[in-house]
Amino acid sequence: MPDPVALELDDRMRAARQALLELVEGNRRFAEGRPDPHVVAPSERVALLDGQEPIAVVLGCVDSRVPPEVVLDQGVGDLLTVRTAGHSLAGVALGSIEFGARVLEIPLVVVLGHTGCGAVLAAMKDDHADGHLGELTGEVASRLTDVIGNDPVWATGANLQATVDALREMGTLASAAGPAVVVGVLYDMATGLVAVTDDGGLLSA
Repeated sequence: MPDPVALELDDRMRAARQALLELVEGNRRFAEGRPDPHVVAPSERVALLDGQEPIAVVLGCVDSRVPPEVVLDQGVGDLLTVRTAGHSLAGVALGSIEFGARVLEIPLVVVLGHTGCGAVLAAMKDDHADGHLGELTGEVASRLTDVIGNDPVWATGANLQATVDALREMGTLASAAGPAVVVGVLYDMATGLVAVTDDGGLLSA
């Protein structure tokens, strides 16, 4: 007899995979200049009062040129978005991500990095800013300790993967329905396209 827990986990993996595919397809629409209209009728706003069911948590950068809902072509209620410079993992950010995975039981957590990230470029410098900004760039710099050289493209990918790995290692992104799948996605500001850099086994299975 099939294990009901295993079946439920399979359902979550399928839901996570479908969500990732929807985000990739949405990005293709955005890059091609044919995004969905995302007009929210009054009746839809009223329906959202009953609760939210986002398809993914997205941890993105604060860069104004990379708004997740826009570049992934999603509408109101589709994403639970957390944004920090260089996708820093400060306590409040982590709590927000946990809220999505544990309370809302969202099956997919996406770390959305991007080319030309100012936080990564600042972290690669020898001198860091003071105050909270210095703490932020210091955190990003600590994730780049194993990166040799001064290639910003390489550093951006390393920071993205280090963030994905850190979230996976936390062990707190799970609900009664099962753990959330963490994936890495890199947005190219020149082309407008995203590339899935780490699919968490969703697309390769």
